[in-house]
Amino acid sequence: MANAIGLVNLHSDVSLGGLTERRPVASVSFLGRYGIIDFVLSNLSNSGIDTVGVLIKEKPRSLFKHIGGGNAWNFNSKTGGISLLYDEKYAGDDMYNHDINNLIENIAFLDKAKEEYVVVAPAHIITTLNYADVLEAHENSDADVTMVYAKIKDANENFIGGDALTIKDKTVTAIEKNKGNRKNRDVSLETYVMSKKTLLKLIKKATKTSVFYNLGDTLAYMADELKIAAYQFKGFVRDVNSYAAYFKTSMDFLDVDTYTSVFKTNWPIYTNTNDTPPAKYKKNASVNSSFVANGCIIDGTVENSILGRNVVVGKGAVVKDCILFSGSKVDAGKKLDYVILDKEARVKNVEELTGKADAPVYVKEGDVA
Repeated sequence: MANAIGLVNLHSDVSLGGLTERRPVASVSFLGRYGIIDFVLSNLSNSGIDTVGVLIKEKPRSLFKHIGGGNAWNFNSKTGGISLLYDEKYAGDDMYNHDINNLIENIAFLDKAKEEYVVVAPAHIITTLNYADVLEAHENSDADVTMVYAKIKDANENFIGGDALTIKDKTVTAIEKNKGNRKNRDVSLETYVMSKKTLLKLIKKATKTSVFYNLGDTLAYMADELKIAAYQFKGFVRDVNSYAAYFKTSMDFLDVDTYTSVFKTNWPIYTNTNDTPPAKYKKNASVNSSFVANGCIIDGTVENSILGRNVVVGKGAVVKDCILFSGSKVDAGKKLDYVILDKEARVKNVEELTGKADAPVYVKEGDVA
């Protein structure tokens, strides 16, 4: 067991359009059966971190339902488990509702933790990062904080609005926002390792500096005072920070090389399971290059698409380059191209829906098109 607790930080400004109208990014469906938060929770579990707090910013209902008792992620419940930390005091205030105030409101979680170190990580940046390696590097350094980063060559298109780092001799000397004006950048993965004592000092510093400062703001403000070690991660990284990025990342996983770089036998991605029957392929079914979850009934054509549990594709319907959430339905003869159907949505009266790769058509949860 690692000598650290984990904090999954959901206090970001990331929005996925209509997908996050009623739910946080963390609980948005991914690849038909996962939630986006499953990746960071699985990383923590696989890294031997058993005590985890989820800092919830808003719209917690679907996240409560998805996580439940937290047993799915293989945490040792005798020594730890998942705690859902919600800051009700500032839930309706955009300025005050940040990670520092959440930690203050739930300070008992930190006080009760016996572990010496803290790993802070977001849900919207998908990686297969072994936090045990970062912890070891931090323990062997004299740094106050270790910040995980990645070198990317498309910073003009990705990680826009995230933190870009200036690094000298493996030390972060400055932190600024990535405005997309350069292609090659060292970008923060918003993942930090520090002692619990250091985190408490940063919380105290933030409250004295600005009531609106979050943890990232505080680290940027103190970059010239703290020793911040830079830890380069060279593995799979995707920033799901927009509606278009969500769609593109989902479609990328239909590529075998991408899929196998994340889903490995020695690094399982855990999620809640459901008791549903196998998918049923009827007489007219034709399915290629797609993810199809349990419970689906298909009697049409499905290509390059992702189908969640209990999706129905009617006779002669054509579904291409689409993401269909659980319980959604495409009636007989309908044609969909670059479409996202949210849970329980149905295409019934419109004959054809056509979007674009960078702007797929979105049908809200429970709506009928």
